[in-house]
Amino acid sequence: MQPRILALIITILPLFISNVVYLLSAYQGFIPWCIPYIDGCTTISKAARSGDSIFIFRATMIAYGVLLIWFWIYVRQWLDQLYGHTTNMARIILWLGIVGAIFFIIYIDFLGTTGEVNRFMRRYGILVYFICIPIAQILLLRQHYNVLQEGVVKPRFLQYQLVLIVLMLAIGIVHGVLEVAHTKTYESENIVEWNLALLMQLYFLGMFFIWKDYRYHLKNDSGPTPEV
Repeated sequence: MQPRILALIITILPLFISNVVYLLSAYQGFIPWCIPYIDGCTTISKAARSGDSIFIFRATMIAYGVLLIWFWIYVRQWLDQLYGHTTNMARIILWLGIVGAIFFIIYIDFLGTTGEVNRFMRRYGILVYFICIPIAQILLLRQHYNVLQEGVVKPRFLQYQLVLIVLMLAIGIVHGVLEVAHTKTYESENIVEWNLALLMQLYFLGMFFIWKDYRYHLKNDSGPTPEV
């Protein structure tokens, strides 16, 4: 699979499925009808584990987690080509991405189960995912800005990703203020969750355009050779 196609899939798949399972769970009467990005009437987890939604969500999101690992491997190879060698930052980005994806798979694996241990695995699985992936995205954006003058990456795509990162940070700051002020509510937490997940996925759409002309080929004699 070419990098641009992979970036497009990991953008669309979780956004499509999370909204599908919300609609299905609401239709089956397990959760209320609302616009969760604005009203925060339910969590993504509750929408995903209610009724028949759990089967759709678990199957597709485990696949997404695997594809996400694959994506960050491509990122490492892409940065190696841009810089002409493997940098320590490329290694850090790779492992942040892989760790975040693995913990997301752990979260999905324990979704819909009961017990304190299972609840612990879900809570910290999704927490690590929401920490590691945005940090990897920020660092990747910084790496792209470092080579901007070489003309490989178009500025408008980086500006698009920068806007998303700023919005994610703003959401995080507002959530922190509500936490400190003890004014956080169930609905506000859910609004943060839905919108943060949305922004994280839209970031990958920027990689689709950055990788529009990027091709990855396998050569039997010299191993994998990425080309622009």
